[in-house]
Amino acid sequence: MRKIVIIGMPGCGKTTIGKLLSQRLNMNFVDMDEDIVKTEGKSIKELFENGENCFREAETRCSLKLSEMDSTVVATGGGTIKRKENIDCFNENSIIIFINRPVENILKDIDCGTRPLLAEGKKRLYTLYEERIDLYKKYCHIEIDNSGTIENTLDKIIDAIK
Repeated sequence: MRKIVIIGMPGCGKTTIGKLLSQRLNMNFVDMDEDIVKTEGKSIKELFENGENCFREAETRCSLKLSEMDSTVVATGGGTIKRKENIDCFNENSIIIFINRPVENILKDIDCGTRPLLAEGKKRLYTLYEERIDLYKKYCHIEIDNSGTIENTLDKIIDAIK
């Protein structure tokens, strides 16, 4: 199977769903943020301290690298869709899945203190959602609602990609 790329808001379940999906499909799994930290030798927070553009450059380098991998589920960062070139490199050889989880549900689970773009507080998540929702919908091949259980969401994804 070709690559599966998961996009969506911070806290929508990309990493959790990606890991479980890769196990079910017997594919490799890569969390883009973890790969960026490993490759760049700096934490996400440290990259953001040099400006959001510094982080976005690292994200683009990582997208290009990961786009060349086969049989892999990739959980992207929430803002990967902000640069069209990030999506373009995945578009031809991947199924791009948008995990759409209601912001209210995300807010119940998320720790804003660990996410640089949410340092201003939980209301920032609504702003990010408004800024990004059209891009998630534009760039995905499949949109999956994640308002139920993880198992239910996984079943929806597997049904959709068959």
